[in-house]
Amino acid sequence: MNELKNLLGRDALAGVTELCARSLADPPSRDELDAALFAPEQPAVLRGDPAVGVVASVEGNGKGFIRILVVAPEHRGRGVGRTLLATAEDDLRARGLASVTVGADPPYYLWPGVDAREIALLCLLERMKYVRGEANCNMDLDLGTIPPDPGGWHAASESERMELEEWSRRYWERWRPEILRAVDRGTLVITRDEQGIAGVCAYDVTRRGLIGPVAVRHDLIGRAAGVTPLLGALHRMRADGRSRAEISWVGPLVPYARVRATVGRIFFVYRKELT
Repeated sequence: MNELKNLLGRDALAGVTELCARSLADPPSRDELDAALFAPEQPAVLRGDPAVGVVASVEGNGKGFIRILVVAPEHRGRGVGRTLLATAEDDLRARGLASVTVGADPPYYLWPGVDAREIALLCLLERMKYVRGEANCNMDLDLGTIPPDPGGWHAASESERMELEEWSRRYWERWRPEILRAVDRGTLVITRDEQGIAGVCAYDVTRRGLIGPVAVRHDLIGRAAGVTPLLGALHRMRADGRSRAEISWVGPLVPYARVRATVGRIFFVYRKELT
């Protein structure tokens, strides 16, 4: 299985996209894979054979992560997943990292954990001595039933980028890359008050159709200040002709219940010490 250790580049994206399309319940698009695996700020180490299976590992904040691990259905049960996972672990050890996590790896994540529907992957991780930690959830929204547009929001412009970068550094550093990507894509909604930027809501950042991050200035936490930018984003999505949206990697449920979201997919986060 030496071919599973091959280092892959952007020229393999078409094959990896096709592999995901026939192997996963929620396959990412080519553009989504490109952004998640080849971001200049956090490039992944992608290995494998797109006809058989691939794995991508990354380093974030001094920790190791598996960003994607997928094996073609016809090649499962033959040790492919084990080989790919062991190869990624070796890559992370070589970088001096002491642990590996599957899921919960912003800012270029594809999923906030392992989709609970991916039973084969869940079982592989358990057999490879990974320990299940927290569970994350997404929430579903029917855009035909959202509350009325409250107004008081606008789409962020390029002229506001520097201010938004400073605001993110001060209040939500971990979400800064996602917020700035949303600005660049024209998919960030913001609200203001007398003190400046009050709240933001991004969408279509890591995956098309996903909402998040949603953030407010610290002094506004718990005061429903995130609802207006959230509704602004939802109404923009509906105006684009979409019927549904999904809030990704939900923290508190209350803000999203206010806009009639319901709990949807569940994801498990797995970790292992690299000793």
